[in-house]
Amino acid sequence: MTLQGAQPETIDRKPRHFGQKIAFGAAVVSFVGSLVSLGFSLWAWARYGKHVYTGSLFATTFFFFSAAIVLYEMSRPGPRLPPPARDAENDAPRPRAPNG
Repeated sequence: MTLQGAQPETIDRKPRHFGQKIAFGAAVVSFVGSLVSLGFSLWAWARYGKHVYTGSLFATTFFFFSAAIVLYEMSRPGPRLPPPARDAENDAPRPRAPNG
């Protein structure tokens, strides 16, 4: 929800690298697996009632859905970093402060 008259904030993000693309694909597969597992869970519930299979299938659904969320968050690229600060005298990057 945005405030009236306010522009939604857009974040300039880096492109996904190879590992993030794999994580995104795994997130999609995991989400589809959660939907399939949910279908089997509802079918088992209607057919068998409160059986151990039903509880196990619902736990599997929860696992696939949780894994999809985690994998999607891992696949999101971070925002672009701002350019380094420049020294006004010689237009060179300022040296970093020593650690410690």
